[in-house]
Amino acid sequence: MAKGEKYIELTSYLEKCGKDELRLTFSEIKSILGCKLIDSAYKYPALWSNSESNPIAFGWLNAGYNTRNVDIPNQTIEFVKTGYEAFPKKSKTTVQTTPKQAVRKNSLSIETALENIKVYFNATVEDKHGRYMSWRHCYDNFVSLRTHRDDKTVDYLCLHLAFYLASWGMYRGSSFLLQKDYKVHEPVVRIIMEEKYNPLCGITSEELMEDKNLDLLDDISDRIRRAYAEERPSFEGVANNATDTLVSKILLGALGCVPAYDRYYILAVKHYGISSGNYNRNSVRDIAKYYIDNKTEFEAIRHQMSECGTEYPPMKLMDMCMWQAGFSEEDEVKE
Repeated sequence: MAKGEKYIELTSYLEKCGKDELRLTFSEIKSILGCKLIDSAYKYPALWSNSESNPIAFGWLNAGYNTRNVDIPNQTIEFVKTGYEAFPKKSKTTVQTTPKQAVRKNSLSIETALENIKVYFNATVEDKHGRYMSWRHCYDNFVSLRTHRDDKTVDYLCLHLAFYLASWGMYRGSSFLLQKDYKVHEPVVRIIMEEKYNPLCGITSEELMEDKNLDLLDDISDRIRRAYAEERPSFEGVANNATDTLVSKILLGALGCVPAYDRYYILAVKHYGISSGNYNRNSVRDIAKYYIDNKTEFEAIRHQMSECGTEYPPMKLMDMCMWQAGFSEEDEVKE
């Protein structure tokens, strides 16, 4: 089934409406689709974001529209034609700041953060074979087999790591991994499974702020990069480059010790002034501090989510939160 085919009636309606902007009620959308909306649509605004992670979004994206002003209490939503501006943007003015003045955008409220995590988690449980599950399969096996370092176990973990990375975009055409088999990950898996890195496995936010653990993080990140670079190049004359995105995704999938520094995570943390978005010890400290500042609420939802059988580490919650936030903010943030 093509993306959005399930919501083709909404696409058709918007294409034929002849309006640059319009407001619809949830009941009207339900009638247009000819089927019920999922329960989450009545609870979480993020379900109506212009995100390809929400299947219903293809209903309006394929018609050339974006959503705005989601009103959950009154069950209404606005659709606006892509590129249409009802109110032209004002020209930007230059604000001078002293070197000591920090330019900080609106911080992400705990209410919105929790909502983002719930939306992401709901997408995980709604499809038991969805790509969201790849992280759980990968992380669960790396944790449960942590003391097993035999060749058979390493081979098994290489397969899990490869499929998890493929599920989350690390096997695109420009990636050196696409030119390799799954065994290219063997040196990296053996590094990850070393006993010295046990403190990073499922690490708490407080522990992640300690220099000794950040030193371990720097060390394992450098070793992962070198391991791939030492493999035969996938492209002639170009060393295999393990980007920050790849390295952090691996560490998230195998140890759960840092969020994945992908496009949407970076977009969110920069937009909300949480960190710089660069993968380094300072930005890791920043996201750990954000968790600590809201620890009571985050721990409550973490324990609730962990009832599924996977012990969610704090940094996976931050990954879920910021990834979902990045999707929601993409159309509004101009970096």
